Amino acid sequence: MEGTLQKIYLDPAHPGGLGSVSKLRNAVGECTGVTPSLSSVNEYLLAQDVYTLHAKAAVHFPRNRVLVSGIDKQFQADLVDMGEYAEENDTVRYLLTCIDVFSKYAWVRCLSNKAGLTVTKAFKDILSDGRIPVKLQTDEGTEFYNKHFQRLMSQYKITHFSTSNETKASFNRTFKTRMWRYLTSVNSRIYVDVVQELVEAYNNSHHRSIKMQPSAVNKDNEKTVFIQLYKLYPQKPVCFKFNKGDTVRISKLRGGFRKGYKQTFTDEHFTISRCIARDPPVYKLTDYAGELLKGTFYEPELQKVIIGKNKVFKIEKIMDRKISRGKKQVFVKWLGWPEKFNSWVSEKDITDA
Repeated sequence: MEGTLQKIYLDPAHPGGLGSVSKLRNAVGECTGVTPSLSSVNEYLLAQDVYTLHAKAAVHFPRNRVLVSGIDKQFQADLVDMGEYAEENDTVRYLLTCIDVFSKYAWVRCLSNKAGLTVTKAFKDILSDGRIPVKLQTDEGTEFYNKHFQRLMSQYKITHFSTSNETKASFNRTFKTRMWRYLTSVNSRIYVDVVQELVEAYNNSHHRSIKMQPSAVNKDNEKTVFIQLYKLYPQKPVCFKFNKGDTVRISKLRGGFRKGYKQTFTDEHFTISRCIARDPPVYKLTDYAGELLKGTFYEPELQKVIIGKNKVFKIEKIMDRKISRGKKQVFVKWLGWPEKFNSWVSEKDITDA
């Protein structure tokens, strides 16, 4: 049966070729008169690079909620690129946005560049307002991960960490919408002189999620805000798509892996080391060397892979050659794998396939 699957799936002229599980299954049934099980076809495809490297990768999908217990417990910061408007706005190219996840209170600072020292000074100015977070969440950009910014984090004893999140993205959209509306109303591209007015208006307007103004949230009404913000629902049983020990690829649409390739998942393989019961569930991964990856991964960001006994790994280039104990060996860089996995292999094991 595997031979038939292989023949049909790799035939670009066949209606069942290079397509989905169901199309291949139906094509085999029509060809042989026996329809294979869905699981057997799926297992075959999970062992094919041509399928797993180009599987459909999702960008928009449900993510875990960020639960914060009170005001000033966690801020989120980000940079908004405004380079298109720099000439009309005193060379301001970026907006540093910061939001308190709990109260939704926000700050914005104008920056001429995103150098580490520039961002650090701007964030210190935000802290000078008197509100110091316990934690700060940002992306992994060098504008935040540099000696100046990290020194500031140590000075104020702020725990700095990085994951993707939706709260800051939501504020950025809200703030920019207000800004675009203003610019349209005055038929102008100059916004720099009204940035703080727009921020103040946002902080003093009713926020849908907390049912009050961000500026009105304080220690006295934290409990009321918490109840409103994190309404508790009956917990659903968690169903895991993957199991501990499964081999997977990571979506190239996930931040650090996006490099503009036409394939949607990494060549490199990873192993699921832990399944975490959240809604939706997430996973911890290790690389081929057993090193733990930073952060957690959602199911739509992963593609299961089955490593068959005849699995062939592609070589990007041969970097060196030697003869060891009379046998020819080559030092290779594996296609799509980090350089730390470069290795010596026997020359006779290399094929042109």
